[in-house]
Amino acid sequence: MVNNHIIAFCTLFFLVSQNSAGEIYKYKDQNGNWVFGDKRNVFNQSAKKLTIKKKTRELNRPVLVTHKKDSTHQLIVINPYHAPIDLQVQSEAFQQGFLRKTISANTKEVLYENYHSVPEYKYRWILGDPKASPSDDPYLFPVGSKQAYRITQSFKGRFSHTREPNVYSVDIAMPIGAYISAARAGTVIWVKDDYAMGGAKAYFLDKANYIKVLHDDGTYAVYAHILQGTAEVKPGDTVIQGQKLARAGSSGYSTGPHLHFVIRQNQGFTSQSVPFNFLSDNGQVFTPKAGMVIKVR
Repeated sequence: MVNNHIIAFCTLFFLVSQNSAGEIYKYKDQNGNWVFGDKRNVFNQSAKKLTIKKKTRELNRPVLVTHKKDSTHQLIVINPYHAPIDLQVQSEAFQQGFLRKTISANTKEVLYENYHSVPEYKYRWILGDPKASPSDDPYLFPVGSKQAYRITQSFKGRFSHTREPNVYSVDIAMPIGAYISAARAGTVIWVKDDYAMGGAKAYFLDKANYIKVLHDDGTYAVYAHILQGTAEVKPGDTVIQGQKLARAGSSGYSTGPHLHFVIRQNQGFTSQSVPFNFLSDNGQVFTPKAGMVIKVR
């Protein structure tokens, strides 16, 4: 989420039909930098058209189901994610009236089995292992296209980083179509790139496209506002540091094309952001601050 007083292109939104493939072009300007847009530059006939894929669907969410096996009744949890979840179930089926358990990735597990029917139950879940311990290792600056990028909002930014789970978030202004790359190796756990529009209205708060990547320390990164149809990975993929994930866009609650980057973990059954340092491509470790300009070579 980028402050409209910080960047000049705050009113630029990328509009593409959600029901068909869109068109986006890239060409080099007079300084040799790549420029991206939804119209061909009439003065540059060498512009290359990029193909935008059709929209993808979100994963099914974790769910509890009942099942009758022979003469017994079962309560089963199904976790389709490529990441663990923290599950809480309230029911007389359990001795203390509730159950809390970490459910492993891609797991189907029996929580209750008895000759009696499964009592009424309520449940909730949250992504991530509550025992996760964040590593202090720096994260590679998550941009793949070579040019300079400005950090427009950083930790505790007053525009939109005042509440969890976004307190320790970073917004990086990026031209539409620039590459977003993996800040750390991990497993892709969620991909959403099916939405085209954006704006600074409440309507767009839950509309952003994003990719989530689970790390070895149990934290996960969120790369948000990606361009519709540009995800180059899918859930279950293993990615290495620096690997291309998608292209920058302005989907969802956004005032201009940028990357919203945040590291999160499950703390006390709430998603909390985690402070971190970046690693530049020349090996420099730094804490991101608003106004910084980072050159990617």
